[in-house]
Amino acid sequence: MSEAAQYEGVRILEAMHEAVRYNASLFDLIKQTKPATAKRILEFGAGDGVFMGKFHGEGIAVDGVERDAQFRGQLAERYACRTYQDIREVDSDSADFIYSVNVLEHIENLDSEVLELRRVLKRNGSIFVFVPAFELLWTSLDDEVGHVTRFTRKTLSTAFSQGGFELTQMEYFDCLGFPAALGVRLMEKLNMFRYQPESVRFYDRRIFPSSRYLDRFFQHAVGKNIFAVARKAPG
Repeated sequence: MSEAAQYEGVRILEAMHEAVRYNASLFDLIKQTKPATAKRILEFGAGDGVFMGKFHGEGIAVDGVERDAQFRGQLAERYACRTYQDIREVDSDSADFIYSVNVLEHIENLDSEVLELRRVLKRNGSIFVFVPAFELLWTSLDDEVGHVTRFTRKTLSTAFSQGGFELTQMEYFDCLGFPAALGVRLMEKLNMFRYQPESVRFYDRRIFPSSRYLDRFFQHAVGKNIFAVARKAPG
């Protein structure tokens, strides 16, 4: 990534710190997925450590894969964890649980990366992934942070099934985010919107709580994001 692209990605990460309820809800999903017996946990695409920090606050150690050298240094110092630039540096059959939040949509050669995630997991290990949904919702944010795709249940399921995983759960997340993102897309065409911490904070406080309540009715139909849980298939 160029220095400019790195800077813009950081801007969005910083804005997302305002999404307090959103991040808490997502962390709850990750914890619900984590096997109780998991000893080694790996975050794939740790970023600036939002979720790693939440685990650390509960006394749970997490190692991280993170491409950005500055973030890696900060994570290693702050949480005394092992960090890796690339998933290929991680030992085979070494992790009980892997989680990844808003990372797979950046990867052009997704098939090989999913195979690497499978390689790293122990036998019967599990993985949680969270990604943006629907190409229809593509906005300037996708361009700004370097997305190459958005997913549907079908495309995400195919990627993991072909990569040697057995899916155990898949649901859409943040149903009201779907019309909200469509509205953002329209306003951007009229030069009336740009992602800012204030807009993230407003959505998080005023709209997201209702969205998560409604997800129980729309989780199989629509949402701004998708999460999936899968386990390493034998073989």
